[in-house]
Amino acid sequence: MPDVIRMKGRIALSAGLALPLATAGVWLFVAGGSGDGKAPAVLLPPEPGIGQVVAASTARTATPLVSGCDGPSVDADFLASNQILSYYGNPHVPGMGILGELEPDELVARVREHAARYDQLNGARGVQPAFHIVYASAQPEAGQDGLHLQFLDKRTILRYLDLACKNGLLVFLDIQIGRSDVETEMRDILPYLEAPNVHVALDPEFAMAAGQVPGEDIGSLDAADVNAAQAMLEEFVERRGLPDKMLIVHQFTDGMITNRTLVDDYPRVRLVVDMDGVGPAEIKQVKFGWYAAPAEYSGIKLFFRQDPDLMGEQDVLGLDPDVIIYQ
Repeated sequence: MPDVIRMKGRIALSAGLALPLATAGVWLFVAGGSGDGKAPAVLLPPEPGIGQVVAASTARTATPLVSGCDGPSVDADFLASNQILSYYGNPHVPGMGILGELEPDELVARVREHAARYDQLNGARGVQPAFHIVYASAQPEAGQDGLHLQFLDKRTILRYLDLACKNGLLVFLDIQIGRSDVETEMRDILPYLEAPNVHVALDPEFAMAAGQVPGEDIGSLDAADVNAAQAMLEEFVERRGLPDKMLIVHQFTDGMITNRTLVDDYPRVRLVVDMDGVGPAEIKQVKFGWYAAPAEYSGIKLFFRQDPDLMGEQDVLGLDPDVIIYQ
């Protein structure tokens, strides 16, 4: 398994943002584990969003319910017959991924066209396009609430949920946790999950213990946290009479999900482990086998601008992931 070396780096903010340069962590991952020093290295630049101002309010107010959407829903057979092709980011921060780089109508057209390319290559399996929206973005500063989080404003969330609903897309709301906890942040987004096409993602990298700072430390979630999230989702869909939900958990080091063998199966939740991180295709393929392939459902994240040799669609399909995320 990989050794991890931390270095300090500096990043420039996206155009139009108010803060000066901010310090963030840069992570070097060495694949292999043989100790011979010959394995290729993956240089991961600072996670987009760290040190950046997200154009969002940190205030927590009552969230309006999402209703009237007949968008795609997920049942026990959905991922057996479909892959998901998702575009990731924050609508207000282009540096966090393609979702924030494109205007909404162009975003829909691009993700649909990309899904169609996959659909031409993957045989009988369908391809379902999706948005992957970062709802809670980790920040190096603690903020007034001490959570190291900025929250996407509700008007923007509802705009993109409406766009997804009208165009038959799935949506994943991503939570980076900070100094908060899974159950608190999950409760905050449950009203959005009334829509059958809206699901959840958790990013352990930014789940910070006392003394840790996003961008300087790699965080973690325990199996108990993942189980708590699944239990909350299962109780919610059963109580509200909703279709099943998906939960994506990102991982690129052993320690990001502790006690992983204790993660339980919840019949109403489709659990996906997404192999995250920037790097060469060779190492992505190896780490996909370590982290994603053993999971109930597997995912992989690709980076349009940062992967040094972005994997082609056919190579991605060779891994047979259930979820494909582009940042």
